[in-house]
Amino acid sequence: MKRRNRKEHTFNNFSKQEKEKLKTVRQELIQAQEEEPESLREHLQAFNDGVMAIIITIIVLEIQPAINEVHYGQFLANIIVFLITFFIVADFWYDLHLAFSYYIFKPSKTIAVLDFFFLADLSLLPVMTKWIMAESSTFAVANFGVVFLIAKILEYLIQYFGAKKTAKYSQIMNIIISRSFIRKVAVTLFLNIVLIGLSFVLPRLAMILYVVIPVISFLFPVKRNKIVSVK
Repeated sequence: MKRRNRKEHTFNNFSKQEKEKLKTVRQELIQAQEEEPESLREHLQAFNDGVMAIIITIIVLEIQPAINEVHYGQFLANIIVFLITFFIVADFWYDLHLAFSYYIFKPSKTIAVLDFFFLADLSLLPVMTKWIMAESSTFAVANFGVVFLIAKILEYLIQYFGAKKTAKYSQIMNIIISRSFIRKVAVTLFLNIVLIGLSFVLPRLAMILYVVIPVISFLFPVKRNKIVSVK
């Protein structure tokens, strides 16, 4: 009690001008807390752009030039593997770009953490790509598929929590978002399990088929305005 009274006494000894300054600082802190999600959104977008650009750069540096004609076939094969991974990363970037543009306006800490895990998993793609360039074995392609699957699930979770927060006051929108999330996860799990299983039989074919998903997704995107137009 004595310690509390001493603090109150000290505060009361402040001049009116000092109290006004303290009030101004508190208001600025409150305003900064309100604007923090918008600032976080911009920083996450910039962080995503930077990390994905680095991932693509690292992958292209793994391509070894053909020293002579004997190595030219391997050189072309490495370029094909790079293009597959490039389109996969580009598709992830495009999907996140649309998510942050359409409905993730004030990302929460949950979205930020999921985004960090997503980028951490995606950063393993250069290692998986280098592994496949060195040896197109069933084990290498299967591990590539696991990394791709985890990244896809994390991407869907980012989209899900972002959309749920934006549409939290609409019960119909929440139902549509939940059903869409379950459907996408189910389809993704099925396709990836098939591709991972195929990698143990025909690893080269499975690796080529991995580019089909992002290319189709990029060329024929889901019309998100269907959800917006629901009345």
